[in-house]
Amino acid sequence: MAYPAIVHKDPDKYWIEFPDLDGCQTEGENMEELIYNAEEALSGYLGVLFDNNIEIPDPSVLQGENVIYVEVPPDVYVPIALRKIRKEQHLSQTDVARRVGKTYQAYQKIEKVKNFNAQIKTIMAVAHSLGKRVKILFE
Repeated sequence: MAYPAIVHKDPDKYWIEFPDLDGCQTEGENMEELIYNAEEALSGYLGVLFDNNIEIPDPSVLQGENVIYVEVPPDVYVPIALRKIRKEQHLSQTDVARRVGKTYQAYQKIEKVKNFNAQIKTIMAVAHSLGKRVKILFE
């Protein structure tokens, strides 16, 4: 999952905005710092939406010289994706917890962006219980 961002260059800095995420923007002195700050801003913004049960918009497709795509880090993406899939299947957290042999409280932690720390085996078990597979890509 990656969101399009528009990069702007001012005389003394770069700044970036995410058109899909109203008010989500950041700046940096150079492109390297800008990208790092953009990843942090994106993670924080999505985390706040998620924690407040506000619907997270799907990324749009934009093109242009000044458009880049910023990926959502796995520790933010996994809880968002699991909740979305679970809700699409009209399941409660308790339903999924039972399917994977976890307590409700243990499963709740898997769907939390803040301090997310689920093991890969647990994520795979949850995905399997929802009829999904996990793919991991190192680039």
